[in-house]
Amino acid sequence: MRLLLSFIVLLFLSTNAEAQLFKPKNNAPINAKYSTGAVTKENNRIVFRKSIDAQGLGAEEIKEMVKGWYNRRFEPSKIISAKTVTDTGTQFEARIEEYITFKNRFFVLDRSRIYYYLTVYYSDNRCEIAISRITYWYDEENPDGGMRYTAEEIITDENSLKNGKLKKHPGKFRTKTIDLKDSIFNELENTLKSNR
Repeated sequence: MRLLLSFIVLLFLSTNAEAQLFKPKNNAPINAKYSTGAVTKENNRIVFRKSIDAQGLGAEEIKEMVKGWYNRRFEPSKIISAKTVTDTGTQFEARIEEYITFKNRFFVLDRSRIYYYLTVYYSDNRCEIAISRITYWYDEENPDGGMRYTAEEIITDENSLKNGKLKKHPGKFRTKTIDLKDSIFNELENTLKSNR
């Protein structure tokens, strides 16, 4: 039994070493959507914002569509939590907590909690969406409590890019945050377009 266990361990180690040895180097240029200027600031705070043309829709219609989309996108089974902060005739704001996953493989789950405020402003023929006050809680299972970051500490151009390439640790936060932002913005825009 001990011999079999030793053989399995050696096989695993040699396969892993071979995979590392022949792993291709990634010299490809950075995808433009993650490059310089992709993370925007307002008053020195990171804010992602998009204005959506909703010609033909009144503010009340937009408000109802936003609420329907929000309830589907942020339903409790898909995220950790979503709490409405403001809900008026012209603005909707919620505090969201969910996971961004960097790697999910056999025996490896690398992810972080992400917290952010989602704000949607509506008026006749127009809708504006913003994501702000972004923070992270990484490696929460670690006995020392993991690491907490603000977006300003980790995903800015200065902190996540070097010589036109993504730095490894901050780069993964930058790419997943931008991907999440794009997904949210595109979903809402498609919802409004499909109901015109």
